[in-house]
Amino acid sequence: MAEFSIESLGFTKEELEQRLIDRIADQMLNELRHDPDGDEWYVTSPFAKKLNEAVKARIDEGIAVIAEKYIFPNAETYIENVTLQATNQWGEKKGDPVTFKEYMAKRAEEYLTEKVSYEGKSRDEANGFSWSGTQTRITYMVGKHLHYSIESTMKEALKNANSAIAKGIQETVKLKLEEVAASLKVGVTTK
Repeated sequence: MAEFSIESLGFTKEELEQRLIDRIADQMLNELRHDPDGDEWYVTSPFAKKLNEAVKARIDEGIAVIAEKYIFPNAETYIENVTLQATNQWGEKKGDPVTFKEYMAKRAEEYLTEKVSYEGKSRDEANGFSWSGTQTRITYMVGKHLHYSIESTMKEALKNANSAIAKGIQETVKLKLEEVAASLKVGVTTK
């Protein structure tokens, strides 16, 4: 009788181990589905989905640790020290270099002092041909804020006044009904 061994099957021990590991992993990570016609397809198994979520969470934790240790402490320094240089369409420098803070301050000033329409839209944002810049953006924004604040305050005051008036009317009606009820005499007469 011939002796049975892994080598007699044409595999080495390592090849058989690798095939077994691959097969187990495939069955754990993929799920075989069938449709009514008998067609088969593989989908990601619930175990694989949970595994992917766990791996993603672990990667996110690692990124957060690295960011906290190396990126965040240096970000403020980088932003404060970075200089920006305007260039023309060929990449040649034009104008003086500016720091990021200077650039942001200049852009904020340009934005706030830009002429806007009565709707708060700049010429570029407006869709019509009849645009006219009637005020600066900051003037428009202050006006909008004041309008909102006044409107909110007036609504609250009107609500409080209505509540007080309604309460007063209710009490007056109650008193008058009591007076009318007291002055009425109910009598029964028979013929």
